[in-house]
Amino acid sequence: MENNRSIQVIASDLYNCLARRFPVCCFSDEFYYFPQALSAETDWTAWDDLSPEGVRDALSVLRKFRLDLEGLQGSGWEDDGDRRTRRLLSRHVDVLMEQLEDMKLFSSKPTFILTVASAGLLQALQSQDEHALGARLSALPGFLQGAFESLDKVPVLFRDLGLEMAEDIRKWIATLGDVRPMSQAAESVDLFSKKLARIPTTDRFQLDPDQLERIVCHHSGSGFTVAEALAELEDEERETGSLLARESRNLAGSEDFNELFGALKPDPLPEGGPIRLLFLETARLKEHCADLGIREASRAPDVDIRRLPHSLAAIRAADSYNARPGNPSGGGTFYIFAGGTLGRSALSVHPSYRMTVAHETYPGHHLLDTCRWNHPDPVRRPLEYPLFYEGWACFGEDLMLQSGAFDRAYDRFLVTWRRYRHAVRGRTDLLLHSGRVDLETAAVHLSQAGLTRVRAIETVRKYALQPAYQMCYSIGRRGFQSLFRSTGGEGVPNFINAVLSEGELLFQDLEHVLKQKLST
Repeated sequence: MENNRSIQVIASDLYNCLARRFPVCCFSDEFYYFPQALSAETDWTAWDDLSPEGVRDALSVLRKFRLDLEGLQGSGWEDDGDRRTRRLLSRHVDVLMEQLEDMKLFSSKPTFILTVASAGLLQALQSQDEHALGARLSALPGFLQGAFESLDKVPVLFRDLGLEMAEDIRKWIATLGDVRPMSQAAESVDLFSKKLARIPTTDRFQLDPDQLERIVCHHSGSGFTVAEALAELEDEERETGSLLARESRNLAGSEDFNELFGALKPDPLPEGGPIRLLFLETARLKEHCADLGIREASRAPDVDIRRLPHSLAAIRAADSYNARPGNPSGGGTFYIFAGGTLGRSALSVHPSYRMTVAHETYPGHHLLDTCRWNHPDPVRRPLEYPLFYEGWACFGEDLMLQSGAFDRAYDRFLVTWRRYRHAVRGRTDLLLHSGRVDLETAAVHLSQAGLTRVRAIETVRKYALQPAYQMCYSIGRRGFQSLFRSTGGEGVPNFINAVLSEGELLFQDLEHVLKQKLST
């Protein structure tokens, strides 16, 4: 395109601007509503400006970029690909503006501030710059002091989770060494915690109903109302519950599928323990995907598998994957939650670990993020959204079952059990945030998915921090299942290659592209 304000130019300016203002939120994929944008040069003394003035200034700049994007519509400068990219980017700008201006989750959640702190230090720790960590630690007190000023009307639950997280981070920083920046950083976290303990609080943590509707419909990417999303989740729960009862009856002679799940024997561990077992399974699934003909699988960078840093324990409820931004893709880290894949004792691994590995690595998050960062269009590379991200990883488990990667007698049961658990989690999340159940009742709901009472209570407290996120697993998976049924006639590998070649497009645009590429 000839015009000097093309979608590529606008996006480049936008990403550079956001990466300077929010260097950690944009680098880390902890914050899905920020594009995962990179600065040309990293200033390790810089932290995100979450002050009221900084956020107001960022909103003013975002409004100008929104007008630039609107100016492209109907201009005649765009081809079909540009139009799809513009719609994707415009949606991300809208969501980010609403998060900063309307939801203001950073102003009610001390954990948001502390997650930025943890992610920023991890970024520096894992960098190749020997001075990065010291510089970030030295600037941490100023960041925490400024960010604390943004806190207002903090719910009691969020304050308590913030206090737990601050203690975890302070202890974690102390393990990094005993030099002046680390000591000062630990003291600044301790001061943040003391101030947080005295902050005025409110009992209610739920968003207003209209805000929850916006997150469910627009921010997640579902297009559903809360009522429609609940109906989808209830349908998924009924369907998978019936399938589980049948599978359990066939395998064990009883329809009590939670009992069967708990009775499955752990897989034997190789020399090197659970992490080694997960590494071997990741390599097996990578080879399986490559043998299927999934083009990016054989070229994808290795996955780093680590235990979850203690600094994130207060907000994590399950295993997770974090991508490192950059073109070409620099890979990422599969973080093992202590109560997740490895079990609390880390002495055994439940057989469902195979599905977890597929979800987090191949063909799930790792392969998706690899393809996203290797996409030829630099505008699409930094953009992801929950419905696509989690939905694809869940559907990837189905595809591995369908393509023969999961071939044990009980693998179909385990894939279905995970579908059921995601549906229960999603419905519990929406019931909690819509005020229809309290934390105690939500924990009872979660116990249907095989969680102990203690684990269920711990988990729902963390769900409170991310309204409507849990629904994205089931509803996103159902979206990909529908796309596969309507466009996947040429088989699993062609479907996977077609999806991964487009970045994380909006579902309605992805459907159009797939019908063109995979006409049946």
